[in-house]
Amino acid sequence: MNEFGLAFHHFGLAVRSPDQAFGFLAALGYQQGETVFDPLQSVNLAMCYHADMPDVEVIWPSAEASPIDAMLKRRDSLIYHLCYTAADPADALLKMEKAGLAVLPAVEPRPAILFGGHEVSFYFVAGFGLIELIHCNPADATSLKT
Repeated sequence: MNEFGLAFHHFGLAVRSPDQAFGFLAALGYQQGETVFDPLQSVNLAMCYHADMPDVEVIWPSAEASPIDAMLKRRDSLIYHLCYTAADPADALLKMEKAGLAVLPAVEPRPAILFGGHEVSFYFVAGFGLIELIHCNPADATSLKT
């Protein structure tokens, strides 16, 4: 664990179309989880798991407007967020700010279908980038696999 109480969970990979990403990840030995549509984020999602490498969440647009649309206008794919679990997200954010980090909310907490209804929230950390927090105890993160 670390001073913020965060545990790494996954990389978030936005793609225009998931087929090539899934093919590449499969060739690396990843197993693809269930594909779901998240109506609160208007995106399609699938987690990819590997026994020895970090998990990758593959995110691609749906027919509805979504937060990743603007990012994908300029490129076919990019890793755009890192995700962490936090048993106490408010405390983690307070500790980050006390450490001198500028943390700005990007998306308020909302239930995530991909993570069994656990709330997720997004924040911009100045000098670092976008992070996602899954609001759950890091020890329970293995139960989030779909």
